[in-house]
Amino acid sequence: MLEILGFAVGLLVGLTGIGGGALMTPLLILFGISPKIAVGTDLAYAFSVKSFSAAVHKRGDNFDFRLFRFTALPGVFGIIAGHIFFSRGLIDEGMITITLAAVLLVSSLLMLYTSKTSRIKTECFICDKYCESFHDNSLKVYILIPVGFIVGLLVQITSVGGGTLLTFAVLNLTNLKPNRVVGTDLATSTLFSAVALISHGSLGNVDLGLATQLIPAGLVGSLIGYYLSKRCSPGFLRMAITASIGFASLVIIASKI
Repeated sequence: MLEILGFAVGLLVGLTGIGGGALMTPLLILFGISPKIAVGTDLAYAFSVKSFSAAVHKRGDNFDFRLFRFTALPGVFGIIAGHIFFSRGLIDEGMITITLAAVLLVSSLLMLYTSKTSRIKTECFICDKYCESFHDNSLKVYILIPVGFIVGLLVQITSVGGGTLLTFAVLNLTNLKPNRVVGTDLATSTLFSAVALISHGSLGNVDLGLATQLIPAGLVGSLIGYYLSKRCSPGFLRMAITASIGFASLVIIASKI
């Protein structure tokens, strides 16, 4: 059953680029896995599938190093802060579950909003407004520093947030082309997953047996999803995943009431 779960989530990641941690962590919790173990094990799964999917897709020039440097460092500090909270026992499993539900609900709403506004921005590729590389001479882009920190902290606590939340902030605070935003964010979220995985591994929150059941099937699923993405439009599936993430958040909230 776990192999099927790993394959299905990997397939969605390869097909649409979204849905990894936002689906895997709540599903593991609903399967009865401890929230701490679910977060740590999902980070191992997310890092493996995301890095493999990125290599398969070969995003090439869809990467902006200045943006990566601007958001990655604060995010790593956020992960370190989360590690300190975990190591000192300041975060319990109830807090993980509630925070996860809140992040999933916000992520699903932002995904709905971004799916509507990104089409407008994509149509402006020929405009000068959207053809510049990332630059940090505008005061509003400095909001990305605390955003990066918060996203890193959330990744450490819930394993979710490195994709949707950071992408939404960059799309709305910079004039960088959406394809370069997505490519850079994939690299950043992969880094966050790696650092948070090391942290949770040191805390004993990674179930290696569970991870070995999920990861191989997830890699196969992401590869098949990549080839399927060439033959179909993932738009409808993205909306279905968004609805599923929102539903998962409500199920988790209901279980705690």
